[in-house]
Parts: sequence; C-alpha cells; structure tokens
Amino acid sequence: MALLRTPARVLRTYALGETSLIAVLLTEEAGLLRAVAKGAREGKNRLRGLLQAGAALDLLIYLKSRGGLHLLREATARGALPRPEAALEPLCLRLAALELVMATTEEGEALEGLYPLLDEYLDLFTGAAQPGWASFFSFEVGLLGLHGVSAGTDLERCGLCGGPMARDTLRFLPGEGVFACARHPDEGLPLAPEERDWLLSIFLARPAALSGHLPPPAARARVGRLLHLALSRHLPGYRLPRSLAMLGGLPADEDPSG
Repeated sequence: MALLRTPARVLRTYALGETSLIAVLLTEEAGLLRAVAKGAREGKNRLRGLLQAGAALDLLIYLKSRGGLHLLREATARGALPRPEAALEPLCLRLAALELVMATTEEGEALEGLYPLLDEYLDLFTGAAQPGWASFFSFEVGLLGLHGVSAGTDLERCGLCGGPMARDTLRFLPGEGVFACARHPDEGLPLAPEERDWLLSIFLARPAALSGHLPPPAARARVGRLLHLALSRHLPGYRLPRSLAMLGGLPADEDPSG
C-alpha cells in the first residue's frame, strides 16, 4: 500500500461496526477519499473526537491500489476543531458546503483549486464573526468557476453577444448558464437593479471578504435561486443541500428548470 501524508478536511463520517468509522475526506494531495478509521469510536483511541465534519487535519493514510476503502492511520488537528455554532444558520451554511463538495466530486478526483476554496471557506467559521449567506454564495460561485462555468462573471457584458447590459434589463438564462441582455428572446430570470449589484459583489469577492455582508431577504432568495439553477445545469451530481432546506431554502424536490 502507498503511504500518503496530506492536509485534509473531513466531509462526513459513518459508523462501521461497533468501534470504527468511515471518514469521507477532501485531501489536498489526492482529492476525495474514503478511509476506515479503526477503533475511532473507542474511548482511548487517539482519533476519537478529531473526525468532526469540517475539521482541518493532517493525515497519514495507507492507500489501497486496487480500490476499496483506504486506511487512516494517524491524524492531528490543524488549529481549533469546529466549535458548536450558536445558531442554526451558521451550522447549516457550514454543512451545506460539505454536502456540495461530496455531491459534485468523484472519489479520487483532485480538482485543482477545490481544496483551497473549501479550506478558506471553513476557516471563516473559526473566527469571532460567523459567515453568512454572502460568503456561502461566494463559495458556490467559486465552485462553479472550478468546473469551468465562468461566463457571466462580468455582469457589465452580455454572455451571449458581448454587448453592454443596462442595470434594469439583466436576465439569467439557465440553459446557457450566462447573464444576457434584453436583445435575446429567452425569458430567463430577470433581476432587479439591487439584486444585480449584490450579485456582482459576490462574483467579484472571495468568501472571506463577504463575511460581514447581510443581503436583503428578497435579494438573498432571488440570488440563491439563480445559483441553484446554475449549479443544477452545470454540475453533475448537484442537488440542493439538505442543510439549506432546513433553513427554508428551495424545496429539495423543486424542478430547477422551472
């Protein structure tokens, strides 16, 4: 078996037998992996308490060359472990990012830029001020960009014809995944000027820069639906995170083309 030392984030864990865990990990070196942590649920095991959702760890993993579950041998925490959130919203926004990565990443896939994007976003939850919807939407935009969906990041220009777009005529076309001007017949999803301005700030900023931004409720709902449509169209495996549904987001069974 090959030996891998790598920073990682814990995405999820599952119980295995009476004493062990299966950890779903996003590693910096090898992408998404699943590894067995033997005895991790036993009281004196050194892994007990470390494998929390979102935890930043340095790992030693034995990789199986013929598939199957890998073997997690050692883990040490990088900084503080995830702390209990004081409210439901920050907890759900943290878990939603983990769900998105699991749903849109193949096992063994090491998508360049994904680990730094998730690492930066999760680091926000260790600070005094908890990140909100603006930071989460910025994470979603970053995820779209990693998958090659970058058309429309300049909201000053039409994603179809390149022409200028007036503030009051901006529309999102789910089929193309771009923002377009009124010259095109597709109905699309219209955006009010204030929604357009707020969306532009999300496209142009990293999650950390938006940690203190509080979007108006109407704009939050509209922009959230827009990004849901884009993710549904362009990221295989995407589905609305259950954590967002807990916050009253889009229904989990909503048709994204509607």
